[in-house]
Amino acid sequence: MYCKTNFLTTLTGVDIMKIMILTDLEGPAGVNGRSDGIGNTMLNRPTADLALVNEVNAVCRGLVAAGADEIVVMDGHGGSNSIDIFKLHPKASLMQVGDWSPMVILDGSYDAFIQLGCHAMQSSGAYMCHTFNSHGVAEMRFNGEQIGEIGISSLAAAYFNVPTIMVSGDDAACHEARAFLGDGLEVVPTKASINRYSTVNYPVEEVYRNLEAAAERALRNLDKAVCPQLPEHCELIVRMMCPNHANGPERLGIERLDEVTLRYKDDDFMEVWAQRNGWAPGVHKRKFNMNPNWLHPYTLARSAFKD
Repeated sequence: MYCKTNFLTTLTGVDIMKIMILTDLEGPAGVNGRSDGIGNTMLNRPTADLALVNEVNAVCRGLVAAGADEIVVMDGHGGSNSIDIFKLHPKASLMQVGDWSPMVILDGSYDAFIQLGCHAMQSSGAYMCHTFNSHGVAEMRFNGEQIGEIGISSLAAAYFNVPTIMVSGDDAACHEARAFLGDGLEVVPTKASINRYSTVNYPVEEVYRNLEAAAERALRNLDKAVCPQLPEHCELIVRMMCPNHANGPERLGIERLDEVTLRYKDDDFMEVWAQRNGWAPGVHKRKFNMNPNWLHPYTLARSAFKD
């Protein structure tokens, strides 16, 4: 099976098939949410957490069947408090992040990236739709094109030459993923959106079977996966919901185009994304000096103590 040669392989002398699963909580079948007046709120959090870990485990079963050696699950919703590690597949490690330093969860040691439990971007009108912050962000555009969380996360993976091989979530999220990454992408719809707070959930056992099968197919066909091309110059335009949301970034040196619109720009994608997440221009780049072969501190720590 295909295995990407990377700097970690050079350090350890061992080829492993390593997969990252990034999760969100709005997309699994059975999650129920409503408006809190501005953005989204979860109504059945214990059930939602169980729904998520069940779907993660289905994907893990498929990945293991296809030959995955190491699976890292990043709990990507809110405060990284959605997945009970005692219910997680025994092959999977759990990553929980409370401080985005460095501004990335991936690195050059991964072979593939999966996004699970996704929702569509804010303007879609689909179930629980938003773009990173349902109480703050009205729209994001990357180099002129509207973009959501699926697209941004795919670009972050592509920065390290890691292809996104599968996406799951509501039907609108799956359409958004294929529009960004191509029709060959494995997608698994878990529900059909009616509007932002109404949906039809598909039978969960059917969803689990589809997730397991799609994950196995996606990994077995990894040699056909393609990363999106990162541009030479990156510009992220973010339109906020309220003028006060733009005050903090402006104080850090981010260009303010009008009362609610901010522009982040650099030749390096990760620098742009770091700025969007609170780093003053240039600071993240100087501190971490990222490149496609960069390895996250946790990767180096893991390799040092792993047999």
